Amino acid sequence: MLAFFANIFGYVLKLLYNIVGNYGWAIILFSILVKVLMLPISIKQQKTLKKNEKIQNELKQIQFKYKNEPEKLNQEMMALYKREGMSPFSGCLSSIVQIILLFSVFLLVRQPLTYMEKMDQDAINKMTQIVSSQDSNTKNAYQEIAIIQYVKNLKKENSVSENIENSGEQNNNNTENSNSEDKNNNTENFDIAKYVEQANLNMDFFGIDLSQVPTKNPTDIKVLIIPILYVISSFVSIRISMVTTKKKNNEEKKLITDGTEQEEKYNPSEDMNKTMVWMMPIMSVTIAIIAPLGLALYWLMNNVLMIIERLVLNKYLNKEEEAETNA
Repeated sequence: MLAFFANIFGYVLKLLYNIVGNYGWAIILFSILVKVLMLPISIKQQKTLKKNEKIQNELKQIQFKYKNEPEKLNQEMMALYKREGMSPFSGCLSSIVQIILLFSVFLLVRQPLTYMEKMDQDAINKMTQIVSSQDSNTKNAYQEIAIIQYVKNLKKENSVSENIENSGEQNNNNTENSNSEDKNNNTENFDIAKYVEQANLNMDFFGIDLSQVPTKNPTDIKVLIIPILYVISSFVSIRISMVTTKKKNNEEKKLITDGTEQEEKYNPSEDMNKTMVWMMPIMSVTIAIIAPLGLALYWLMNNVLMIIERLVLNKYLNKEEEAETNA
């Protein structure tokens, strides 16, 4: 399923790349496009959260009143949701979509030649063999990124033909020494020149090579810029969420009864929400430093857009709520 979505996203990213001619700007435009397409779901989610905030006081009172009657508690909670036109699983759709986006884009950034350039898989395998024969360190989880870097170096040295010829000779020697069972995988008759331009993606973004992996280039300060900005944007997003939640909780405490307030000293749901708020950014940062920088750029842009979206939607929905209250 992830490959299916990565393939679709690849068509879109390729179209944007053809327009702007730069991988970084294509990712930024792709991020904006995805956010715009997701806007109806985001608006619905924000409205659901706002509506959920309104019923929290009543929900907590029901939980306290029927804490020793699980069956009655479930009945009253479902009756409340039905009365308010809500579903306890209303936030699941957005979460599922976010997870699909997360891993599909990771797959796309990890294998841009497969999903963006639609390069023949046999050609990718043979190019990987050629690149690996030049440098054994390229045998890693990002073989297609290694191919792009290899082609970029050839272009930079203006020696594509010479290096291709040397690669062919070296691979012919390797073929002579290989076992008969590996003969189908040799590159003896493979013409890499046909695929050089297709693999020559412009990944230079303001002097930062988006094909680089931070953990593989720890001495290069530039590769840390985007992950650091991503971390900062994550903390800003967390801060906004925590301030909003704290404000909401303070307002609720003014309304609840003494008995209910005592019960709210420990709320497993709130603890879980706090854990999730921190867990997702930590997990994302961990992936961002072991993946090509293109992924970190997408997540950074997504964070920036999410912060803007949240601030704008909160302001708009608050005004809408005030208008309904005053009507």
